[in-house]
Amino acid sequence: MTTLKCAIVDDESFAIELLSDHIKLFPDLMLAKTFTNPVSALLSLQQSDEIDILFLDIDMPEITGLELAIKLRPHVKYLIFTTAFSKYALEAFGVKANDYLLKPIDKKSFIESIQAITAAESKKTPDRPTELLFVKSNVKGKFVSIRQRDIIVIYVEGHKLFIVTADQRYETSDSLKNIGIKLSADTRFLKVHNSNIINLDQILKIEGNTIEMTGKYKVPVSENRKAQLLKAIGIENKGSSSS
Repeated sequence: MTTLKCAIVDDESFAIELLSDHIKLFPDLMLAKTFTNPVSALLSLQQSDEIDILFLDIDMPEITGLELAIKLRPHVKYLIFTTAFSKYALEAFGVKANDYLLKPIDKKSFIESIQAITAAESKKTPDRPTELLFVKSNVKGKFVSIRQRDIIVIYVEGHKLFIVTADQRYETSDSLKNIGIKLSADTRFLKVHNSNIINLDQILKIEGNTIEMTGKYKVPVSENRKAQLLKAIGIENKGSSSS
C-alpha cells in the first residue's frame, strides 16, 4: 500500500501532539500538515487534493469543524473527526465522516480507525487510480477527459446531458446510460433517478427525496431508489428521512 498523507486541524497544540504520536505508530502514514487555525487550514487544503486522511476537531473558533468539513470533504479521501463532545456525532456522519473519535483519543480507538481505512485501501480495484472519464463533447469529433472524483452530478435537462464539477459544467452528446456503464466499476457513483447520476462523496445532506450536493446542487431521488441510496452511504432505511 502507498503512503497515506495526513493533516490535522485542531486549535489545541497538545491535541495535535497526541495525534502526531499516534500517526507514528503506522509506517504507511505520514503527517504532512498541521493547523491550529481553521481559516489557514481552509485556505491551504482547498488548494490541494494531496491529503488522504484529515483529522478534524469540531469545536474551534471562527469556523467549526463541521463547517470546515463541508468545504474540505471533496479534497480529502478520508475524514476523521476528533472532539471531546459526543453530541456532534450525527451531524459528523452527515458530512460523510469515516470515523468519530472522542478525546482524549486512546491508541486502541485510533488503531481500529486507521485499520479500517487501510483495509479499504487494500481492496480498491486497479482501475480506480486512472480516475479519468472520457466523454464525447457537444462538438463533433471532440472528446474531453474529466477526473472522476471531481464529478458532482450528471444530469439530463431537456435533450441535453451535463456533467458538473466544482468549477465547470460539461455538455456531452453521450447518453446517461453509456456514462453509467463507464462509471459502473466506481462505487462512488449511483443512479438515483432516471435523469441523474450522483457522486456519493459529494453529498452534503439528504432531506426527504431531495439530495443536496456540493455546490448547492439539489438532486431528486426516486422513491424506488432511495433504499439503495441509503444503503450505499451506510444508513439503514427505516421509512424516515435523514440528514
